[in-house]
Amino acid sequence: MKTYIQADKNGEFYNVNAFVAYEGFKHFGFEIEKYIDVKNILDKNPQDIIVGGIGNVRKRIELLGIKRNQQEIDYPNELKKYLNRKIWKSTLEEVLRQKQFNIFIKPDIDTKKFAGRVFKNELDFIGLIDEESPTKILCSEIVNFKTEFRCFIRYKQILDIRRYKGDWDKSINLDIVENAISDFESQPNSYALDFGITDNNKTLLVEVNDGHSLGSYGISSQNYAKFLSARWSELTNTIDYLNF
Repeated sequence: MKTYIQADKNGEFYNVNAFVAYEGFKHFGFEIEKYIDVKNILDKNPQDIIVGGIGNVRKRIELLGIKRNQQEIDYPNELKKYLNRKIWKSTLEEVLRQKQFNIFIKPDIDTKKFAGRVFKNELDFIGLIDEESPTKILCSEIVNFKTEFRCFIRYKQILDIRRYKGDWDKSINLDIVENAISDFESQPNSYALDFGITDNNKTLLVEVNDGHSLGSYGISSQNYAKFLSARWSELTNTIDYLNF
């Protein structure tokens, strides 16, 4: 069993997630090898797990000749009732033309183009507009989330829940999380449900994130390795040796 983990040009792990993954996979007896650019990995065994940024992980899947669903899972149809706000698709260029400001915008396809955020005025569009190749986006009405939690889901079970933003004294409604897991029929083997607590104490879905390149957010190294292994094995149709 082998895991390739991304490193920087100095040979150090590229961020804390890489180090946490290293600790986890080492604990389970995996052989560890660092890489800088996934294109330079000569080994073509799909069973070898790749840990790294979303670009490197998806490039490795492509290099292995594996077709991946290009559509992100941000707002699954089965979970729309947990959003409690309007979500719609558009392009950056169209939003600017219509002056639809004070909405949350994130890339729909090219997830690396910019970080999702609230676009308040024309200045927020500087450097992003391309009339020749409009940027497909997801738009959302703004919700005042006081606290946000990341729920790590593995094989339809909660692996861990971590607060990543906001007030420490807010509590998430676990019944809502469990119901969402049950309703999410098309869920992958590992992913994250991000839930937020509003100013009137409602637990609403923020978004869903695929598990193949997700940050650790403070979960244990062993759980992080299990989480990454579950999704990688599913994408490559290989055995998940950490399925226990």
